[in-house]
Amino acid sequence: MKKRVIIYLLIGVVVFGGIFFIISSGKSRRLTEVKTTTVSTGDINAYLSTTATVKSQNSKEYYGLQAKVKGINVKVGDRVSKGETLITYETQDLATAVKQAQLQYDNAILQKRDLVNQNNSIKSKISDLDRQINTLQTSNNPQDISKLEALKQQRNTLQPISDEKLKQSDNAVALAKISLDSTKQKLVENKGSITAENDGVVTLVEATLGAVTNGMQPVIIVQDTENLQAVASLGKYDANKVKLGQEVIIKSGNNQYKGVVSFIDPAATKTLSAAGGETTLGIRIDIIDKAPDLRIDFDVDVDILLGQAKNVLKVPAECIRPGKGDKNYLYVVENGVVREREVLIGLQSDMEVEIKSGVNAGEKVILNPSASIREGVIIKEAVEVSK
Repeated sequence: MKKRVIIYLLIGVVVFGGIFFIISSGKSRRLTEVKTTTVSTGDINAYLSTTATVKSQNSKEYYGLQAKVKGINVKVGDRVSKGETLITYETQDLATAVKQAQLQYDNAILQKRDLVNQNNSIKSKISDLDRQINTLQTSNNPQDISKLEALKQQRNTLQPISDEKLKQSDNAVALAKISLDSTKQKLVENKGSITAENDGVVTLVEATLGAVTNGMQPVIIVQDTENLQAVASLGKYDANKVKLGQEVIIKSGNNQYKGVVSFIDPAATKTLSAAGGETTLGIRIDIIDKAPDLRIDFDVDVDILLGQAKNVLKVPAECIRPGKGDKNYLYVVENGVVREREVLIGLQSDMEVEIKSGVNAGEKVILNPSASIREGVIIKEAVEVSK
């Protein structure tokens, strides 16, 4: 009888133990498993990443003269110095043409002066005759009457030079002056060569011996390949973040170079395409480091430093859950239970967020909190993510 009781007790223990194990296992399986990390202290750098095109800080385009090319003294890749002759041209002797134009102008001046003098002389004679006629008209002397008729006939033959003829002489002088000025300007522009105005490397030669350049397209480009800059275009949201003097990291392959934002266009540029219009703002970044591996007109990646925060509390950006009214929350794990904390955030980078208040260094927070994570939920931690 005692043995039977003992056996029943053992069976009961086994049954109740199995039930408890099943219930416990069920509860364990129902726990939400989360990944956590710890609130740490460190620095945060916020960057704006974009692409830019490498350009020379000192580039000069030389346009051809409207004359036949006589000689080409450089080729692409040549290094030239300021004052060096790049291209020579066949020139005209315009000195004779200037002398002829000067003579024509001088003659026009003399002709106008002679015409004015003639007109003044005629007016003077008319005035003198009118005075004599007025005097003789009151006389009854037969001789005076006879003389009066002769003076009147002489007066009627005199007429001042017309205003139209005087205006023609003015026009002749003006035309001669235009011709003279134009010829002198051609003489000034009748250069025999193109001379380098800057040191650098020849990157374009578009001249042909014996051909006449049209003056509308550059025939030679000289660029400084040692002092470089990166040129980028920003949309309206990114443009508001960029300021003069911000530090920049320029990346090309495995190489990195320091730069600084040196210029921001005063106005945006709108471009039209089949896909629609796009408005961008141009910026220039001076490349401070020597960069022999960079090539003009190649694209590079640039990271513009927008802000820095030193020795601050920070968490990975995926820990933050935005709420209503610009509120932000972190979910702290305390003894396996979730505690919701409203936090005040500061500087944000692509990877990390500064926490100004709401949590302490060393506390565990949940990564990528799902909708099921809320205050009081019991969770099971996965392996902690190391930073």
